[in-house]
Amino acid sequence: MRPLDRPFTMGQLLTLQPENVTVLIYGKRYDIPIPISEHQLLTAIAQDEIVLLPVNFERTRLLLDIPETSPHLERELNDFADSDESVTDLLKEGV
Repeated sequence: MRPLDRPFTMGQLLTLQPENVTVLIYGKRYDIPIPISEHQLLTAIAQDEIVLLPVNFERTRLLLDIPETSPHLERELNDFADSDESVTDLLKEGV
């Protein structure tokens, strides 16, 4: 697993193509290249209404190997959701 050496942000999955994914970050679209292994994973989860993906700060690659227990991940999800209840708690409840 790669260590997080820089901050990251969350992007909303817009479209999935064989070689890239388009995400929306703060109202701007970014096309990010993906390997076949990530395409297979994203195909499985793209069925959901809203899919949030961790993206590196430069918006050039996905960071799909961030541990669920990362405090930075929880902060980013909570900022995106703008909720008083922890997103981690909501995910555990299956919301």
